[in-house]
Amino acid sequence: MRYKDTGEVHMDFHLATNETIEYVLTEYGQDFLKELFRRTAQNVYLDIYNGLRKGDSQKLLEHWSYYYTREKGDYIITEGLNEVCFHVTECPVVRHLKENKIPVNRAFYLQMELMNNAWSEDTPFNIETSVLSEGEYTMTIRRTPNDSQ
Repeated sequence: MRYKDTGEVHMDFHLATNETIEYVLTEYGQDFLKELFRRTAQNVYLDIYNGLRKGDSQKLLEHWSYYYTREKGDYIITEGLNEVCFHVTECPVVRHLKENKIPVNRAFYLQMELMNNAWSEDTPFNIETSVLSEGEYTMTIRRTPNDSQ
């Protein structure tokens, strides 16, 4: 896997990310944030994006699985005929923020949605992000109806 940090996990990275996203959203707006995450998904995570463009969601699932496992998050993967659901039952970021009495900012879930939308752009997939409760959400990778590979 190309995108794999192996050093010590320092969860305060998420505190900084939480504040940075809020700052960018407040100062520059949602369109700028959307473009920022589009470029991140498609340029920084190019291998994942190229895999999706070729009809292969495995690199994205491997990426999510690696990081949620590494940060001791809880998740369940279920596979259907034309979809894979990555159900996060306990988000390690939300857990860390709550442990430090820091509210989850309004854009926390938006960032996941923007990344997933950008990853699915010009691919045979839609990636639906559904927030079920604070720290619990699903990310469902679904083949588009005109692509029944």
